[in-house]
Amino acid sequence: MYFTLESHQFGAFSHLVEQMYALRHRVFCEQLQWVDAEGNRERDQYDDYNPVYLLHTDENAEFLYASARLMPTSGPTLLTDVFAQSIPDAGMIQSPFVWEITRLCLDDTLLRQHQPGQRAINVLRMMLLAGMEFGARNGVETFLSNFDDVRLRIWRRAGARIDIVGQAEGFSVPVMLGLTEAGRDALEAVRTQLGHHERVLSRAPQARFRPARAA
Repeated sequence: MYFTLESHQFGAFSHLVEQMYALRHRVFCEQLQWVDAEGNRERDQYDDYNPVYLLHTDENAEFLYASARLMPTSGPTLLTDVFAQSIPDAGMIQSPFVWEITRLCLDDTLLRQHQPGQRAINVLRMMLLAGMEFGARNGVETFLSNFDDVRLRIWRRAGARIDIVGQAEGFSVPVMLGLTEAGRDALEAVRTQLGHHERVLSRAPQARFRPARAA
């Protein structure tokens, strides 16, 4: 299941929010060592600006397999800060029609345990489709995202139209900043390339699906 979550829904899905912060810590603090965070959860100041979170979970919304953070560039954003020195004209991408996607991460271990036949690359493709469906529904014209070489190839082979506009130094691998075309035509191009024309993005499940966590 792929769906979006906003801050006013956190009370009903607190278990997923905590899993998301924990997953971000494992990926961005422990594995990639891109950021530092205290404890076992990664959360930064941009989480205070009421972003939209894209989640991939099981059908009962109990376990989190992947997540990403989406927010309009009309306000403060992570990428315009991190890539400030390499963006030709940051003012050109500050718009309510340009949305930033950051903190995309996937729980490979849990995915293998729960869905042995599922490949991580397929989840990343569906996250792309779900994000583009969100964009088409909400008037997003462009997504601003950061890529390593591997994910850039995945998105482009999936039919995403991406222009690289900057690069940041100081990471464990080269990290590029790109603008991805959004909107209905761009969504249909990705659907055609992947041969997947069914809707990916679902409505958030009702709160009654919230699991009782064992002590």
